[in-house]
Amino acid sequence: MSIAVSTFQQQAYSFVKDRILSLAYKPGQYLTDATVAAEVGISRTPVREAFQRLENEGLLVNESRKGWRVYILSLSDIRDIFEIKISIEGPMARKAAACPSPELRRALKQAIRSMRNAADAGDPDAWMTADFRLHELIFSMAGNERAHRIVANLNDQWHRIRQGYVAMQTRIQLSTEEHEAFVESVLAGNGDMAEKQIREHLGKVCAAVTTLVEKVMLPFADNGV
Repeated sequence: MSIAVSTFQQQAYSFVKDRILSLAYKPGQYLTDATVAAEVGISRTPVREAFQRLENEGLLVNESRKGWRVYILSLSDIRDIFEIKISIEGPMARKAAACPSPELRRALKQAIRSMRNAADAGDPDAWMTADFRLHELIFSMAGNERAHRIVANLNDQWHRIRQGYVAMQTRIQLSTEEHEAFVESVLAGNGDMAEKQIREHLGKVCAAVTTLVEKVMLPFADNGV
């Protein structure tokens, strides 16, 4: 693949992914390479390659004789996502507790302070930024970039629902308390407790998200979430 084609593919990939995550492209909406190529101002070949990449990441579905469709999450999908997240993030918290790096430990303390400040200020955007940073640091402390990439992709798949979840102020406060608990265990070097707490936290998030989708979002979603 030439550098130019690779650059155009990345351009198309970033464009489509951003529009999926921001709901500019709706769940269930069909996309064509010709339309996206015109929007981005490139040829159709790198767009098709970007579509294939996004299909591999679970953000698009290629349907025979219909084309590419923006993925629709079911309640079963959400449960599957969190089952995998729990199985990965639990052991990562355990490993993070053994990390001796003073720089990473200081950064983790700052991240949880930022999360608390955002929660108290009722700022969901700042809270999501702090949450992203905090979990990024847990993976850095665990020293497993592959696990980080897998979980990042899973988080992309439920990102649109996450925005609605984070908008719930009560849940933000509870989630912040749960983060404070497992971060304290990580910093104390208690890997067993850190793993237990993050597993419990993710289980509670899954329950809250499935309730949100079932009771609030699905009744008003034309194509799904």
